[in-house]
Amino acid sequence: MKRMTILWGAAWLLVFCAGPMYAQSIPIDTRVGKVSVAECAMTDYPQDTSAAILLLYEDHTVQIDYDLSLGIPMQMASRRERVKILKEEGKSVGDYSILLSRDSDDLESLPTINVVTYNLENGKVVATKMPQSNIFRTKYNDHYDKVSFTAQNVKVGSVIEARIEKYTAQFTDIDDYFFQRTYPINMCEYTVKLPTWLQFNAITRGDIHLDVAKEVETGVDLGTYIPVNTLNVSKYTAVDVPALGREPGLYCPRQYRSSMTIDVSGVRLPNAYRDFSVTWEDVDKQVRESPIMRQIKANCRFKDEVDAAVAGKTSAQDKLAAIIALVRGKVAWDQNYRLVPSDASEILRSRSGNSADINALVASAARYAGFTVSPVLISTRSNGMVLDIHPSTNVFNKLILCIDGEDGKPLYVDAADPDGWFNVLGDNDLVYKARVVPEKDGGRWADLTALTKNISYYTVNAELTSDALLTGDCSIRYIGSPSYDFKEAYRAADKEEDLISRLEKEYSVEVEDFGVEQVEDYGPQSAVNFHFEKVCDDAGGTIFVNPFLEKFHTETLFRAEKRRFPVEFPYPEQIFYTLRLTLPEGYTVDQVPERRRLSSGLPSSVMVGAEVSDRVIQLTYRFDLGTLFCPAQDYAAAREYWTALCGIYEQMIVVKKP
Repeated sequence: MKRMTILWGAAWLLVFCAGPMYAQSIPIDTRVGKVSVAECAMTDYPQDTSAAILLLYEDHTVQIDYDLSLGIPMQMASRRERVKILKEEGKSVGDYSILLSRDSDDLESLPTINVVTYNLENGKVVATKMPQSNIFRTKYNDHYDKVSFTAQNVKVGSVIEARIEKYTAQFTDIDDYFFQRTYPINMCEYTVKLPTWLQFNAITRGDIHLDVAKEVETGVDLGTYIPVNTLNVSKYTAVDVPALGREPGLYCPRQYRSSMTIDVSGVRLPNAYRDFSVTWEDVDKQVRESPIMRQIKANCRFKDEVDAAVAGKTSAQDKLAAIIALVRGKVAWDQNYRLVPSDASEILRSRSGNSADINALVASAARYAGFTVSPVLISTRSNGMVLDIHPSTNVFNKLILCIDGEDGKPLYVDAADPDGWFNVLGDNDLVYKARVVPEKDGGRWADLTALTKNISYYTVNAELTSDALLTGDCSIRYIGSPSYDFKEAYRAADKEEDLISRLEKEYSVEVEDFGVEQVEDYGPQSAVNFHFEKVCDDAGGTIFVNPFLEKFHTETLFRAEKRRFPVEFPYPEQIFYTLRLTLPEGYTVDQVPERRRLSSGLPSSVMVGAEVSDRVIQLTYRFDLGTLFCPAQDYAAAREYWTALCGIYEQMIVVKKP
C-alpha cells in the first residue's frame, strides 16, 4: 500500500551536487551554496511575472539498495532545492513539514536537514543557516510523527537552499515526483537508482519535455548471493517548466501536472521471488481488516434510543434520517473529512468527531436497525481521480456510506453533512469511481455523478412602471445539488442579512420580504422567496429591461481561446426560468429576446423564447447539462456554444411609450 509521507504546505526538499548545465532561462551554478548576487538581486521572473516563487534548481535522487548492517533493502531519498521568493505571499515556502512513520519496523529517519537563507546586503550575499535546535518533532497521529522546521531571515528577495535526506525500510513506497508545480521551475533533475533485482514500472504523466540520461552503477557488494549487484540509473531533466496552479474548471490541477510514478511490483533474487503488486481485491481485503470495517460492524452503543427513533417510521429513508438525527444529537461534526474512523466510545465521550467518525456511528446504528451498510471510499474531486493502474487505499481520502433502501436500491449518504440527503452529495464527492466494500465478499465501483436529478425552478412575476421601475416577486425552488449549495450558503452566512446583501449585489436589486423554506430540514429540497425592485434604463420613453434576474453562467470557464486541460462542471443540472412581465399602460413592445435553441456535444442545450399578449410578456428559458466533463479536444466547439449561451443573458426586452 503506498503511503504519502509529506505535507505539501511547503514541499520537502533534498540533495546532491551539480550536473551538466542545461539551457535554463536563468543560468545558475548548481553546486551547494553557490548562490550568486544575480539570484539574490532578481525581482521577478520574466517568463511569469505573476509568480510569487521560482524554483531555481532542484536535484531529487531516489536510490534503493541493500543495507548490509540491517540485512534488508532500504530507500534513500534526497533532495536539494533552491527557491527564490519574489512576492510576500511566497514567504511560506520556507515552512517545512515532513511526516515520519512511528512504526519501528519502517526504520524511518532524517539524517540530514540543512536549510540556509541567502539575502543581498550591501551588495554582498549573506547566508543565514537554520540552527538544528529549530527542528521540532511532534506526534501527528497514531501512525506518524511530524517534523517541522522553518528557514531563518526569510524576506521578499531571499533565496532558500534546503537539503534533506530521508531513509526508510518501506522501499516499495516511492513518492511521486512532480516536474510541474504551482510555481514555475527554472530547472529540476530527478534521478532514480534502482537495482536490477527490483521489478517496477515507471509511469509518466503530462506533456513537459524531459531530457533522459541512462547509465549503470555498481551497488552494494552482496558477495556470492548476488555476484554482480548493479543499479540502473535514469536521470530526467526539465527546464523552464511553467506553473500549473489554480485553473478555472479544474478541481484538482495536480493530477494534470507532469509527474512520474515508480510502481514497485516485486523483488526477484536468485531462487526467490516476492510479489508486491496490489489488486483492488487486495484493497477490499485491507478495508475489511481495517478500523473502517471494525467500527462500522461495532455493536450499537445506544440500541434503545435507535428503537425509539425508528418507531412508527415506515420508509427506509425516514428510518435512516431519524438515526442520522439521533447520532448528530450525540456527536457534533468538527467540519473535517476523514477516511478512517476512531473508536466509537472515544467519539461518544468527546461528543465531537470528523465525518468518518459520524458515518461509522450511523452505520453501526443502521445495521442494528436491520439495514445492510457498506463503506464507500472516495477520492474527492479536489484530491484527484482514482487510476486503475495503481490500486491502493491511500488514493482515497473520504468515507461515506452505501445503505440498501427499499427493494435493495442503494442510498449513498454522507451522514455527517447536514446539507445533503440520500443520493444528494456535495459536488466535491461526485466522482465517477467510488469503491464500495461490502462486509463479506466482493467490492465494486460506483458512479456517484448522477444519483439524482438536480433542478432549479425560477418563477418571476413582475410589473414595469412608466418611470422604469421593475417590481415583482421571485420564487426559487431547488432540488438535489442546487438545494445542497443553497443550504450550504445559508448556513455559512453569519446572519440572514448577509445573504440578502449578497443576493442584492448579484441580482442588482433591492430585496424585501425575504423568506426561506426547508433550509434547516434534512432533505433534498429548499426554497427562497423575495420581493424585489430594480431600476431599469430609460432613454426618453424607451425602457430597456433585462429579463434575467440572474445570469446563470459566465464566460470564465471558456474564456481562454485554447486549453490543454478539460473543463469540469459542479454537477449535471436543469434550470427552468419563467418570467411574466406586465407592461405599463400605453406602452408597446419594440423587442423581445429572439426564440433560440442551442445545443452542443457536451451534452448540453438551452432554449429561450418569449411571447407577447396584450400588455404581458411571457419569457421561458430552459438549460440542460448532462455531464461533469468537457474533454480538452472538445473545448473549441464547447467554447463556441458557451459564448452563445452567455450571450442570451445580454438580450433585452425593449418597450416604448407611444
